[in-house]
Amino acid sequence: MKRLIHTTSIVILFSFAIFIQFSCHENVLINSKISPSNNAVGIYSVALPCNTFTYYSDSAVTSTNIGGVPIYQGIGSITDPFFGNMTGATYFQIVPQYPSTDTFTGLTLDSAFLIMPYSGFTWGDTTAATGSSYTQTYQVFYMLDTMMLGNGYYSNSSKPIDVANPLSAPTTINIYHLRDSADLYPNVLDKNHPGLRIPLNLPVIKKRLSNAILNISGTSTNPNQDFMNAFNGICLRVADSRNSSNAMPYFRLDGITDFSQAGVAVYYHTTGSTTDSGKYLLYNFNTSYCAHFNSISRSYSHYPVNQLLQAGKARTDIIALQNQPGASIDVVIPKIKSLPAGIICKAELQLTLLPQFNSAFATTDTFYPPIRLYPTGIANALYPPGAGAGVAYNIADRYPLYSTSPLAVLDGYLHTGFGANIHQTFTIDIPREVMYSLSMKNDTIHLQVNGSQDFYGAYHLVAGGGNYPDSNYRAKLIVTYSQLTNH
Repeated sequence: MKRLIHTTSIVILFSFAIFIQFSCHENVLINSKISPSNNAVGIYSVALPCNTFTYYSDSAVTSTNIGGVPIYQGIGSITDPFFGNMTGATYFQIVPQYPSTDTFTGLTLDSAFLIMPYSGFTWGDTTAATGSSYTQTYQVFYMLDTMMLGNGYYSNSSKPIDVANPLSAPTTINIYHLRDSADLYPNVLDKNHPGLRIPLNLPVIKKRLSNAILNISGTSTNPNQDFMNAFNGICLRVADSRNSSNAMPYFRLDGITDFSQAGVAVYYHTTGSTTDSGKYLLYNFNTSYCAHFNSISRSYSHYPVNQLLQAGKARTDIIALQNQPGASIDVVIPKIKSLPAGIICKAELQLTLLPQFNSAFATTDTFYPPIRLYPTGIANALYPPGAGAGVAYNIADRYPLYSTSPLAVLDGYLHTGFGANIHQTFTIDIPREVMYSLSMKNDTIHLQVNGSQDFYGAYHLVAGGGNYPDSNYRAKLIVTYSQLTNH
């Protein structure tokens, strides 16, 4: 697995080198969309060829816990006609809202439910005309192994579960109606927050919770950790991964109000009372204490994407991408030193969608491309200095890393109007990377292109590769430069 450069000295050296080479300050970055093109005197444009292929990235970190960044989990099973089957499960810990050893004293438990708040995003067919017929069948299990907050867990991680004593029966839900009561508190009562309400096996969950509650020490300084030492966590997955749908919802683990957080709600009444008061106790996911990860698995073997991944005989005229984990794009741009001497005004990597494989050209929003693409550099033995061959690095156009302003220059969005017809093209602008490469006398830029990390495994992008027969759809780096002329 490749890694980003974290060595402080290298980052400082790299940043200083960029500053010296380009004297480029954040507040003077110019978006390449308004830079000169080859329709002006002394301005020229050249298309550099790209060598491209599709590779499979299965090592996405899915346990990210950053304050202010929502935690989304894809749960279900979906079949994409090009990318095949994807199945997602979530593993997460919970803690009592009010930890105490006498929580259940004097109470009679009536029922328990797993609460999974809907994120508002579903991958796949979400059209009103057909979406109401799609379902997913879920089941809840107890984890037989613990997790630790701060540990890195990946899309290919897994944990053993108690299959013999499931926390729920298989429960079928209508995907389309997850969005019901889509307004949030106070417009809609918190208890009606959109999402799953899966009935739990009361004797089983009661025994698990009771054991964990009794493990809380009366003098403990960390009662939540006492609880988690005896309650490992919860797994929510599809009951049968062989049954898939045309849509897979994403849920949010963290939230602000009671029912906008994933967890278990236990309803009770006072022992001896004949009235059901509707009172409840909550055991929720808490970002300060609880670990989590989204396990994602794929099956490509009987689908077109597999032709792009076969070792030694993969097609390279077509490239494909999904959010990680999934298909990703590798781009090698040779012959950088062949560029004529001059000032680089624009250097734009263009990846054009193939209409026969992308529903962005259709009237529905089924299996659409990602919102944005992000490039990562892959170092060779000489470039960038000190990185080391095969190591991933942040390209020059991403600096300064502390600012989001460079992202506006990088672009990465889908645009319309390229080529002879109305093509849809992702553009990634890397002028500073090209300039820095030239200054280091490096002849090849190696990039890996991925989608965002918000909704793991979602989206569908199929584009022309570096040797696609039609040049209008072929992956290329368009470099616009200016040359001084003597009169």
